[in-house]
Amino acid sequence: MIKNSIFLKINLLFLFALISFFAFSFYFIQFQKDNEAKISLLKYKQFTATINQIITNNGDLKIVESFLKELDFEITEDPEIKEALLNYNRLPPIFNGIFAKTIQINNKIYILLETQGKATLYTDKLNNHYKTFYLITLVGIIVLVSVFILVIQSLMPLKKLRIQVKKFANGDLNIDCKTLQSDEIGDLANEFDSAIKKIAALGQSRSLFLRSIMHELKTPITKGRISAEMLENSLQKTRLISVFKRLQNLIDEFAKIEQLTSKNLNITKEEFLLEDLINHTKRMLLIDQIENDPIILNDPNDIVKADFELFAMAIKNLLDNAIKYSPDKKVYVDSNHCDIIISNKGEALKKDFHEYFKPYFKDENKANEQHGFGLGMYIIKNTLDALNFKITYFHKEGVNYFTIHDCIVENFCLVPIKNKD
Repeated sequence: MIKNSIFLKINLLFLFALISFFAFSFYFIQFQKDNEAKISLLKYKQFTATINQIITNNGDLKIVESFLKELDFEITEDPEIKEALLNYNRLPPIFNGIFAKTIQINNKIYILLETQGKATLYTDKLNNHYKTFYLITLVGIIVLVSVFILVIQSLMPLKKLRIQVKKFANGDLNIDCKTLQSDEIGDLANEFDSAIKKIAALGQSRSLFLRSIMHELKTPITKGRISAEMLENSLQKTRLISVFKRLQNLIDEFAKIEQLTSKNLNITKEEFLLEDLINHTKRMLLIDQIENDPIILNDPNDIVKADFELFAMAIKNLLDNAIKYSPDKKVYVDSNHCDIIISNKGEALKKDFHEYFKPYFKDENKANEQHGFGLGMYIIKNTLDALNFKITYFHKEGVNYFTIHDCIVENFCLVPIKNKD
């Protein structure tokens, strides 16, 4: 994650640009110094010869001073150098002409013009060029750092946006990533904030709609069951009560689905027997009240660890589909180490298995009377995802196999004990 960070890439790019700028500035200034050193040496030889010629020919101090000015020399006060030049080859007591003494120190030329009673020290202005180069380098560094800070500030909303997107992926719609930044990143953050608020509003309206429907359905179901209890015919009474129980179970199932999709369901995992789970799903499907049991359980004593009610809802839908689409109306429940395998006879699924996880999915190859709302596999997938279980499918020799992985924690096999009699 850190290797792919855009901030790391920008920091490395800035560091590379800064080092490159330093290296370029250093070599440029060094090149200028070397170049000016060569020019200075040539200049030193030329003006030394010229000054000597001027002094030899007419000895005019003004001509010498004008010549130095044209060569970009200025008067300077450097006591040490001036004193050293005065002490070097001192003038005789009686001297009426001009005497020039020159010295070169660190590519810098000094010249001392002496007349009787007066000594003036001159130096060139080469250092002013270096000051300009250093100033340009400083300005360049300031510009680079300023651009870097502006870019980082512009990208800062991305960090907040990444955190908010991660929260959204985990089902948290309480997100606020609105920003006053007016560039492309700011527009992206504001659009995402607006989209999340719309999604949250739609989720709330859907939840309110489902709860209102479930609330309205509970009243007639309750009244119908009370009326069924008053019937004298025991067979009709039992059948009607079973129907109303089934309707009530469906309402409770819808409530769990609504809580699951809105991420408000509290999941508590516990250990229980596979047999208890299947018996519970039989009651949900009203199979416990018929003589011909369509569910064949081969490993009843295996221990499953999951949220009992939520897992039972997934298994119930899986068993219901298996019975509904099996030619012999039989479904088999087996285990294989940590997995539960639910199988039934029948044709292979015509489409990719993941297509069946879509809500309101309809298989055109199935008979119309077998069509439900198309929510069975959608409920199975979402409940198993909430429990961190994975389901896979394969078809072999006329049998469909649905495997729920890593839900069994212990396997038991009862061995019958033979009597010694």
